[in-house]
Amino acid sequence: MDFQRLRREKRLEYAHYFEEADDLTSTFQRARRNLADPIWLSEKDEGQKLLAASAGARYAVDFLTLSYSAGCDLAKLRALYPSIVEAWRTHERFHHAYDQCPEGASSQAATYALLGDAFHIVNRMVCLGILLGWGELLPSVARIIEYKNPRMDGMLEHMLSHYVPDRDTTITGCTRHRPYFGTLKIFSSPVNARPAMMAEYLEDWYRASSREPYYESHTRGPVFKGYWSWEAAAITFLLDIDDSGYRNAEFYPADLVDFARHAKCEGITRNHQQPGDNNQVLHMPGGC
Repeated sequence: MDFQRLRREKRLEYAHYFEEADDLTSTFQRARRNLADPIWLSEKDEGQKLLAASAGARYAVDFLTLSYSAGCDLAKLRALYPSIVEAWRTHERFHHAYDQCPEGASSQAATYALLGDAFHIVNRMVCLGILLGWGELLPSVARIIEYKNPRMDGMLEHMLSHYVPDRDTTITGCTRHRPYFGTLKIFSSPVNARPAMMAEYLEDWYRASSREPYYESHTRGPVFKGYWSWEAAAITFLLDIDDSGYRNAEFYPADLVDFARHAKCEGITRNHQQPGDNNQVLHMPGGC
């Protein structure tokens, strides 16, 4: 892969990409292998199994994020998404098993707590599912998100409502207030007002993210996975907003919107892999 030419995130350095991608893939593959190994499972308690499943699911989303920033082909990223959903389903299964054992019986922990940093994992999972053309898998994602969450997120509910019935679009707040709260008024605004509102949202996006864990992450080496307003792209696609006025905005992944629109026009619902097919795996490096 011609990394310098193809990378979408110009702040991403190859050495950091290589180190982080190698760590993410090795952790995902190890978790996947262990959780399918009867001997390993027999030697671990439910808490240890849950930790492995959680790491595998989260690291898979991080790998997808990093791969996009590195310039990987969108069709290949699309083909990878169902295996990440499978990792989430595995996480769900082991979380439920933990809650049913004596050790976890009193636990009130959500699988992905939207009031904490897990929001960012969920936001990427939802937005990339939309933009990569896997809307039919989002009901499973939504179910996993709901588990034991004391409060749902208004922006996520609006996005999920396009694919999942009975979402609560009356929620007036976001679990991580800034910058995401600014999207809610876009959903309820007149069609002709939306392009300017989204342009304004993108202009303020990074500055408004100053309390988020990804802020200034490019100064922290391998943890950096790119700066992208995934929600701006997903909402632009869902509401069919004319993005001609902000296509070149710094944090707007325009090619993902184009990909989603093309897939919709072509009637593409599946590519390379069927939901539930667990053969697709993360490959690193040079697999882009």
